[in-house]
Amino acid sequence: MHFYKFFWLISVFLVSNCSFNQLAISSYNIENYIISSDKTIPALLNTRIRNVFSFSDGENNNAKAKIYIKNFSKQDYSIYAGSALRSLEGEITAKIQLKIQTAKKTHKKDIKIVKRYKSNELNPFAEKEMIKVIEENIYKEILDEIIREVNFFEM
Repeated sequence: MHFYKFFWLISVFLVSNCSFNQLAISSYNIENYIISSDKTIPALLNTRIRNVFSFSDGENNNAKAKIYIKNFSKQDYSIYAGSALRSLEGEITAKIQLKIQTAKKTHKKDIKIVKRYKSNELNPFAEKEMIKVIEENIYKEILDEIIREVNFFEM
């Protein structure tokens, strides 16, 4: 009986102390960043970044950090195997460079997202829509990675 109570007490203690919080940018820190991006960034990704951060092309004297997003590249790769004349799988690779800079420190990161999909779809329109959805997921993952890197930079 004592073992059961001891086990219950340890379990409750461990569960109550394990608190995982989602990383999110607090609203009072959003104005502290100037974000600049080059022409290679897709419009959908650029719009999502503008929704998260206050986007400014000019200089802001109140900003404590500058975030540079540049050199976006997307590559499609078809994987052929077996006796089929068509590709069995496709792979989309997206790369982007991120640089966060303050007066005291600088952080550079290359972000690379790879997604695979089945390309043996009989309907070519369905395959195009699947690729479009995969690209939107890649943009979401890139934005999540940018937010994560900014939060790590703040710590």
